[in-house]
Amino acid sequence: MGKRSRELPDLRWLIASIILAALLIITIAVNNNQQTTDANLLSDALDVDNGDLKINWDSYPTFDIELSESLTISQSGTYHLTGDLDNGSILIKSAKGQIRLILDNVVITSESGPVIKCDEADDLVIELEGENTLADSSDYSKITDADVTGAIYSKGDLTFQGNGTLNLTANYQDAIVGKDDVKFKSGKYQINAEDDAIRGKDSIYIVGGNFDISANNDCFKATNDVDAGKGFVLVEDGSFNLISKNAKAIKTIKTLLLKGGNYSINTFDDAIHSDNYIAITGGIYNITSGDDGIHANNELIIDGGELHIIKAYEGLEAQIVTINNGNINLITTDDGINAGGGADKSSQNRPGANPFKADENCTITINGGKVYVNASGDGIDSNGWLYINGGNVIVDGPTNNGNGALDAGMGIVMNGGEAYAIGSSGMATTLGNTSSIFNVSVYFNTVEPAGTKITIKNKSEETILEHTSAKQFSHLAFGSPKLQLGDTYTLYINDEEYTSFTLSNITTEIGKTNNMLKR
Repeated sequence: MGKRSRELPDLRWLIASIILAALLIITIAVNNNQQTTDANLLSDALDVDNGDLKINWDSYPTFDIELSESLTISQSGTYHLTGDLDNGSILIKSAKGQIRLILDNVVITSESGPVIKCDEADDLVIELEGENTLADSSDYSKITDADVTGAIYSKGDLTFQGNGTLNLTANYQDAIVGKDDVKFKSGKYQINAEDDAIRGKDSIYIVGGNFDISANNDCFKATNDVDAGKGFVLVEDGSFNLISKNAKAIKTIKTLLLKGGNYSINTFDDAIHSDNYIAITGGIYNITSGDDGIHANNELIIDGGELHIIKAYEGLEAQIVTINNGNINLITTDDGINAGGGADKSSQNRPGANPFKADENCTITINGGKVYVNASGDGIDSNGWLYINGGNVIVDGPTNNGNGALDAGMGIVMNGGEAYAIGSSGMATTLGNTSSIFNVSVYFNTVEPAGTKITIKNKSEETILEHTSAKQFSHLAFGSPKLQLGDTYTLYINDEEYTSFTLSNITTEIGKTNNMLKR
């Protein structure tokens, strides 16, 4: 009997090892479904027009003009404008021409339409010197072309540059409208718009500049949904203070690529929105939104940057969400990160989350970075798969039992990184028994209050988890490479021992069926 009893523990460990190996095989099969998205692919697909860089202005004449009456330009060249113009405008008619307007401390007001209207020109470059103030009329009844809705309007490519300031008031509808590509290289812009602030049909490309915008509708918008490589917004750098009273701050039909910049955004609707793809590779973002902080109908990729969503209905939302790097902090009244299929529905017209159906093509993949979510709805919610392959993920989840800190319709797979999620227990889930990272799921006997310190230590008394809750909670899900099969750990609540446990499987559950745990 003695010999047989000594062999039984070895047999149990052998069975456990076989089960574990089987689970790892399943994990490999499941992991073959995970998405690998790349912001560089989106960038390479953009048809960026840098035609303004090829213009040799020295080959064109220069005209110095002090404004006293409305000006019509029909010859290519540089026009250096000074002075004030009350109830006047600038009209450009230069077929296949190159026009550079140097606005040098000008003041122009129009009482019958746009301030600057370019009907014909390949390129219109507006260069700012000093402080310039422009305002259009609230009445465009004398304008026969219905497409003309901007205080500055151009049918050709439109570029802004210079070290000066543009104070622009759009009393009719839009502030700046370009029917082709609109580009900002430098300058300071203070814009108030009755409708959209800046609208480029083919694209908006921002290399740099300082933008202080208040618009009743969208602040930046690109609308071309037909031509390949167009319909995008690309930002490389700049400073942005954006207020949209009734709509979105940055909106595009196709691709929205943000490589840098410093953003302060306050919007009624989504702060940053694309009907297709969004990629963020850098920049600092402080966002307050009445709906989603960042929403892409198809894919959202975050490769870097600092993202602080201070207030939003949902923080990040797309059918496919991929986080490769960055520092992300989200505070939301519904889901923190959501992967669902279908178009956006404004929170002002919906009683709950978007009506997305379960879809195995919906994925959230976290490969790196630091992600913190404080959500009143689901913390991280995928209608399909949730993959955690790296990074550090923290969720202070919901307090109501109708939501969970983690929620994935097809399953959760954790292959790397460290993640812990706390919240209510009614819809609580584990970090996945098909994962390759060991994890623990703890159901507490009572609801622990906000400000509770959670600590897990290994048998050597080394701390492997320490977190102070932002809200009350009754469940903890924790996964880390520091957790090892067969090792024993101790869980502390406010430095008082709650329970000890030994890892016996990929997922070790505590308290779900045992209400006798000591406190």
